[in-house]
Amino acid sequence: MKMNMPNQLTMARMIMAVPFIYFLGISYGPNEFIFRMIALAIFVIASVTDFLDGYLARKNNMITDFGKLMDPLADKILVISALVIFVEVDYLPAWISIVVLAREFLISGIRTLAAANGEVIPAGNLGKYKTTTQMIGIVLIIALGTTSYKFLGLHINTWIMLPSVVLTVWSGWDYSVKAKHYFMNME
Repeated sequence: MKMNMPNQLTMARMIMAVPFIYFLGISYGPNEFIFRMIALAIFVIASVTDFLDGYLARKNNMITDFGKLMDPLADKILVISALVIFVEVDYLPAWISIVVLAREFLISGIRTLAAANGEVIPAGNLGKYKTTTQMIGIVLIIALGTTSYKFLGLHINTWIMLPSVVLTVWSGWDYSVKAKHYFMNME
């Protein structure tokens, strides 16, 4: 089976997560800035593929069930990788990563229930806005690196991620409400 271009871009984004994780994870010491900038470049390229695969799929009528499932998964792999490493390198507090991870597990569970019923649930607009704000926040945090600057008692990196945390909770709630029939019909 030959994969169409949008699905190839989705797979490329998943693969790019590996060098991204590597370079961001070693971004300390004398080469910290260089490794952080390499990680930033990889993340930006991967984020652009997120826009391109959706654009090409819609423009060329290449929307597939594979793309509906794997595109959000590729986004999750990239974003969650960044947020976990951000905690490790002390760019963000753990609670932000935990909120995002919890939402992603919830949505994955709902998608599994839908798949068991023969349905594929594509990402909604709130989910797309959430992903966009997460990616923008991650780019800004990688660019800034470790910072001790605080505003109203919170580190600037926390403020950068707050809009995406709000959208993460909101989109998770919205998704859950729309999928409540899966929970109501469970035996």
